[in-house]
Amino acid sequence: MSRNDAREKGFFGRHKELEAQLKQCRAEFKILFDNISSGVAVYEARSNGEDFIFTGFNSAAEKIEHLKKEQLIGKSVLEVFPGVTEFGLFAVFQRVWKTGVPEYHPVSTYKDERIAGWRENYVFKLPSGEIIAVYDDVTKHKQSELAVRVSEQCFRAIADYTYDWELWVGPAGRPLWTNPASQRVTGYTPKEILAMSDYPKPIVYEKDRDRMSRAFKAALKSGTGNNVRFRIQRKDGGILWAEISWQPIYSQNGASLGHRESIRDVAERKKAEEALLRAEHEKETIIDCLTEHVVYHDKDMKILWANRAACTSAGLEREQLIGRHCYEIWGSPEKPCDGCPVTKSIITGKPQEAETIRPDGRIWFIRSSPVRDVQGNITGAVHTTLDITEYKPT
Repeated sequence: MSRNDAREKGFFGRHKELEAQLKQCRAEFKILFDNISSGVAVYEARSNGEDFIFTGFNSAAEKIEHLKKEQLIGKSVLEVFPGVTEFGLFAVFQRVWKTGVPEYHPVSTYKDERIAGWRENYVFKLPSGEIIAVYDDVTKHKQSELAVRVSEQCFRAIADYTYDWELWVGPAGRPLWTNPASQRVTGYTPKEILAMSDYPKPIVYEKDRDRMSRAFKAALKSGTGNNVRFRIQRKDGGILWAEISWQPIYSQNGASLGHRESIRDVAERKKAEEALLRAEHEKETIIDCLTEHVVYHDKDMKILWANRAACTSAGLEREQLIGRHCYEIWGSPEKPCDGCPVTKSIITGKPQEAETIRPDGRIWFIRSSPVRDVQGNITGAVHTTLDITEYKPT
């Protein structure tokens, strides 16, 4: 074999080897192209980059776009995806085709009359002059991201603007989150509350600390509590009455995340309760000073309250009268007295008056008035009894 023949044989051998490598490379590329999870679209430029025609479209892209490759090969991207210009990707195609420099087109919303969704694209140019867009449909991820963001915004809108003071306390007893109401209630900013290593001691009035320490320990053990009243020691030294409720918080797999505390300022309610107690005491004191017998009944004629004169008349303490029928005490032990004005006032809804003579000969004047609730329904009656014997002619 001559030197030229050997050289020629070597050349053809090398050529066949390169062809085999190229064939193998194309086969590997096709496998990658067909099985990659990202969408891949191949385009050929037309009219000096004024349009781009589909020359390739993998199966992942078919699933993303709900189109078959046969429906778009040879067609213009402007025809198949009319929103591509507004999307901003068409300008990327033109730049990459002209410069050969790859570009990343960030997550953006694509929309046309047929489809809408979030897409993320990487565009580069092949040595053949074609351009390739490798892209992913990130709609679900973006929707989840937006849902989380909206959820967080809703949480902030609700939690930050809730009038009551809300806290999340971790399993170790350290505050993990608090809303801005902490400053209104305690005088401490949220940052100061979260920095308290011995929470809740600094905000609890000294005389209530032992009791609240027990309650806090119960909360840490995943207990629940409702409307426990205590006093808050404010940062400025003031004392504020409050009520706390708490309940445990768990993760989706059941692990303890600590507990939530809801604390409300009840200072005004406390004042109102104290004012009501004073008013009740004053009313009771005044009515107890009357010489008339005053008795408050329910609709079944059971005594709900009686003044001191009525109790003295019966020879019983007030607690012994409450819950018993009035006729058991001052009349028949089995049924209401005949013509009882109390019964009549409850039935008619109008005040009733009567005079009665007791077995001892004394004459009593009785007046009964119905009692109504805020809806106007009769709930009972109040009757007063006055000894008028001395005013009657003998």
